[in-house]
Amino acid sequence: MSMSKCRRCKEEIIEGIYCKNCKEIIFQEKIEKRTNRKLSKLRNTIQYGLTQVKAVAEGAFWCTTHIKCFRAGDNESPAHQDKKYDRWKHHRSLGRIVLTELILKRGMGKPDLIVVDKGFIFIEEIVKSEKEGSIIMKKQKYPFPINIIKI
Repeated sequence: MSMSKCRRCKEEIIEGIYCKNCKEIIFQEKIEKRTNRKLSKLRNTIQYGLTQVKAVAEGAFWCTTHIKCFRAGDNESPAHQDKKYDRWKHHRSLGRIVLTELILKRGMGKPDLIVVDKGFIFIEEIVKSEKEGSIIMKKQKYPFPINIIKI
């Protein structure tokens, strides 16, 4: 019987190219690689993005019907509503899911637009005459990256 050495750790083995420990390590690495690949694909899906948004939405106000509707408040100026509608149409034309005026959990606010593009989520806030302090507060309280659109 001839002895050979494991290709990985150089331990002496009777048969094969890897010792028992190295076989187990290689097997675990393959499993981890497959799992990471599947997670990466999942994170690039719209369903993953919607799940992330649902996690921060106020439960009583979460509804998938928000996905296809445009909402505007009575307290918004016509210019604000028009710009929000233009941005809503723009994102929808790119195949993105857009939620308008979705009420988030306590203390997180109610952003103008939440945009889900595959697994990436961001918020667009339309501003006209807001002070810098108000914008900074919104950036701190919103759970996703924020894009400020000035009118």
